[in-house]
Amino acid sequence: MDEDVSDLSPIKLCWSIQVKVLNKWRERIEAKIKYKDIFRFDSKFKDGDWVAIHHFLLKTVTEDRRTTRHDYRIVFLETTILNKISPKDALEHTLSDVSFPKVLGDTLDKTYLISLIGFVVDPGELHYFDPSRQTYDFAVLVFDIQDHDNNVIQCIAIGSFAEQFHDEWRRARGERIVCVLQCRLDINPDMPEVEEFLEILAAEEANEAGSTASED
Repeated sequence: MDEDVSDLSPIKLCWSIQVKVLNKWRERIEAKIKYKDIFRFDSKFKDGDWVAIHHFLLKTVTEDRRTTRHDYRIVFLETTILNKISPKDALEHTLSDVSFPKVLGDTLDKTYLISLIGFVVDPGELHYFDPSRQTYDFAVLVFDIQDHDNNVIQCIAIGSFAEQFHDEWRRARGERIVCVLQCRLDINPDMPEVEEFLEILAAEEANEAGSTASED
């Protein structure tokens, strides 16, 4: 019998759950694969897959940086079994983004990692700490994103994230280029939250255009 995520605790080892992989990396729980086991599991799932996980360890999360508010983290073992399953009830929204004012006002609990969504207003330029060694290890890029209330946050991408942002920005198409920041960086990802964000922007711009026309 498969248990619910909210019931998990370290009281036993032989848990069995069915979950959707929100990020290869709503009740959520973080799952960790040890470095030596990454290659064994990496090819078995991708973001968005539903999987059944059998026989794993649970450990209390004690680090300063947490990805969820669950007390425990799933730790894969050498004996852990991972099987893809048919999709269950759809999780329409998987991004728990925070408001820009909370970030700008420095009112967030820094124990937890956050997610942000905004459109790029300044893509910045790709630079390298050492111009003679233009590899991702030395890459840095500063860019700005804005929410639908015109709040702007400056972001810094370092290493492979800097080169990824630079490459995806150059390939991106559309009047609004949306950036999603979570445990990774995505440009114009296919997700409901991005569609809603763009709809809000379009509605607000239409209202502003209507107000201007009325004043004229």
